[in-house]
Amino acid sequence: MKLLLDTNVFIWASVEPVRLTASAKEAILEPGNERFVSLASLWEMQIKHGLGKLPLAGQVELVGRAWCHALAAEILTVELSHLAGLYRLPPLHKDPFDRMIIAQALVEGMELVSADEVFRSYPVPVVW
Repeated sequence: MKLLLDTNVFIWASVEPVRLTASAKEAILEPGNERFVSLASLWEMQIKHGLGKLPLAGQVELVGRAWCHALAAEILTVELSHLAGLYRLPPLHKDPFDRMIIAQALVEGMELVSADEVFRSYPVPVVW
């Protein structure tokens, strides 16, 4: 199974795994699953870090890369096909980073790991 971790899940899995549900932990730790983190999540983290809303022990580029390595996750870049996927999304979620993550999951045939209830309103499988 290919999993795309939502930004919050990526952070929690890396520094506060007790916040994850048993289902989310199991999916993330399952060796047969492929784990991905969107570049949009790292971008979102950079913005929040710059605003002082997300304290990190270093630059997002370095911290994000280290966390991905620890989770055996790959960074999913943003492609034109993902942008095209945004056009097919109904306007249910106002957060542009979350909308991109949803579009990426749909285009790439991934399951999202997210606590965000709004994600379940989209035609994408959600693990939580």
